[in-house]
Amino acid sequence: MTVSRALPFTILIISFVVLAGCQYDKLLKSDDFDLKYEKAKEYYNDGDYARALPLLDQLLTVKIGTPEEKQIRYYMAYCYYGQGDFMTASALFKQVFSIFPLTAEAEECLYMSANSLYNASPRADLDQSFTTKAIDAFQYFVDVYPKSALTPKANDRMDTMRMKLESKLIASAELYYKTESYEAAAVTYKNVLTQYPDTKDAEEISFLIVSSYYNYAGQSIVCRKEERYDMAIESYQDYASKYPEGNRAAQAKGLYDRSVDLKQKAINEINTYKINCDEYTKKN
Repeated sequence: MTVSRALPFTILIISFVVLAGCQYDKLLKSDDFDLKYEKAKEYYNDGDYARALPLLDQLLTVKIGTPEEKQIRYYMAYCYYGQGDFMTASALFKQVFSIFPLTAEAEECLYMSANSLYNASPRADLDQSFTTKAIDAFQYFVDVYPKSALTPKANDRMDTMRMKLESKLIASAELYYKTESYEAAAVTYKNVLTQYPDTKDAEEISFLIVSSYYNYAGQSIVCRKEERYDMAIESYQDYASKYPEGNRAAQAKGLYDRSVDLKQKAINEINTYKINCDEYTKKN
């Protein structure tokens, strides 16, 4: 198409867009709420949520208490969802469920409220407050509708989010370990096993608890070594009882043996030099 032929076509398109915009502005200012409702549904069905929402918002103010209220709220929730505003969508879906609990849409909206939070959940290295809220919301859905066709999917999504929370907690423990904050590493690894006892990394984490306490004791002043090597010894005993033939069994046993020897060495040092640990620990 030559420039001379393309220009009229371009002008025609621009004119159409301007005209459509003027018609939409006129519709927004109109008092014809029946027309607004029909056009809002038309925009909604076309996926034009940006135009549907202002009309639906106006309609809600005059349709509260009418048969159309539920559908307007339902459309609004999906408009926000379609635009990626998942927090607002979640709240609006929950409203439909709360206000109209006995309607056909109630089950779907309660699920979508949780699913919106699921979509708002960020990657594992970021704050996971939305993930926790999504798990709670899906659990509530499962409790309310245990026989729903959506329940298996809700359970799958909860599993996915729990794995994300587990990964974040393990990453925190690994960071503590790498930066030689061994006490914090041990405590965090123990929290992983407490909160996620079925983790596939349970043996490795159990070994790292032994290693963390062993290194923590090694960093300590002589008067603290006995109690802290005891932590390593107890952790090893827990590891050995669960994984006697584990992949890390030999290394764990090595840490145990050294812990026993170094604990006794610390006791001997205190006795030999008559160190007053009560006074020594106050000063240090």
